[in-house]
Amino acid sequence: MGLDSVGDLALNIILTKLGPKETAKVSSVSKRFKDLASEESLWSLFCLRDLDLSAPLDHHGNPLPSFKATYKLWREAFCMYPWSLVKRVKSCWDRLNSWFTTNFPEVKATLGRGASEGEIQELERILKVKLPLPTRLLYRFHDGQNLTGENLNTDAADCLLGLIGGYCFYDHLVNVYLLPLHEVILETREIVRHLDLPNGSQFIVVAASSSYIGKFFFLNCSDGQLYVGTQNLLTIGEMIPCVPQTLISPVHDFNIDQQQDAMLLWLEEHGHRLHNGMIKLRDEGNIKSISLFPEESPLCSTAVTNGVKVRASAIFVPEAVDLSRKYLFAYSIRMSLPPEGCIINGMRFSSCQLHLRHWVIRADDTVVSNVNSEAVIGKTASGESAHDLTESNGFCAEHGLAIFPLLLPGEKEFVYESCTPLRSPTGSVEGSFTFVPGSGMEVKSFEFL
Repeated sequence: MGLDSVGDLALNIILTKLGPKETAKVSSVSKRFKDLASEESLWSLFCLRDLDLSAPLDHHGNPLPSFKATYKLWREAFCMYPWSLVKRVKSCWDRLNSWFTTNFPEVKATLGRGASEGEIQELERILKVKLPLPTRLLYRFHDGQNLTGENLNTDAADCLLGLIGGYCFYDHLVNVYLLPLHEVILETREIVRHLDLPNGSQFIVVAASSSYIGKFFFLNCSDGQLYVGTQNLLTIGEMIPCVPQTLISPVHDFNIDQQQDAMLLWLEEHGHRLHNGMIKLRDEGNIKSISLFPEESPLCSTAVTNGVKVRASAIFVPEAVDLSRKYLFAYSIRMSLPPEGCIINGMRFSSCQLHLRHWVIRADDTVVSNVNSEAVIGKTASGESAHDLTESNGFCAEHGLAIFPLLLPGEKEFVYESCTPLRSPTGSVEGSFTFVPGSGMEVKSFEFL
């Protein structure tokens, strides 16, 4: 039986199995095959399967006349890159764009149009570096963030628009954004020349905090590792790697399909945490931002005692670290009551108020601080603050009033953040809160960590 006797539907199924490259070859066999290989339904399937495109769009989001033209343009636009890497980088950006479109459109509006190969080559010429392939592709899709452009509306003035996000405790505010190529050039020229780096080092600045706190991320273009600067960045060039080196694979070989640098791994993990709710959008006092304090297990501890729910998580603060003397950790505590209120020994109370706290802080397995004090000390999500030199160990020098949060059934969580320095990179915090349920009742102590 020849192919002439095979029906169009069967041939269409065969072409879908062959894939785009072989389908293009088959189209030269005969007019019939050329017509079958030009079917829009076939190329829409290829676009959906390879690029997750349900509409004919180019990589800038511009409409195109057909799915066949779309697939052809994508292959031509990225012909110098491994196709599997192109698909992976697109998937990374699609995941981030999807989350921001739904949850934080003000950030999506700051994303720059994809850079051209010429613009990337100009950066490489000026800074005398060769960008890793994954990072080149990341910039081909979006040229960082523009935090001052005309695309920002008035609502964005009340937001911290860093794509990566950040944290705040006391007066330490961090909100990290991705630098566009022109800022990469400016910041790299300004900062790297002050650093004590070996000759020939290929470090560039790719992300930074938009706040007054100096937090900078550096990409080593030679091996694809991402670093974050410490407190000693400008004095001795001290940095900390962000990704285990074993996860990074060759980043300059166009013939290998499995390139991954730390920049791509970082953004993929960030997108994963946003989508699974590990990190979330915080909207307090009409100011929105992405909070990097984890809010889901296993990176967030949760306990419920007599109806009082307490959640606790911590993050490493590298920009305030001196690796020879101290490691700084910030922590976030969230307290709430369920709609049924506080229940103790069968008695129901419509409120409870924090009275005392007890903290045991360890560096490795050694107790370095044992705090018994009234109320909580730190900066609340609404911006109120109180400072305690016992817990912060001199990190913050201000003093203020302690906070005694009153928890009411079903109301929004009370949130506060603080910090503690340790002399080692590992440690723990455990303790208890003492609440006064209702009014004038006996004080109860609830262990939560």
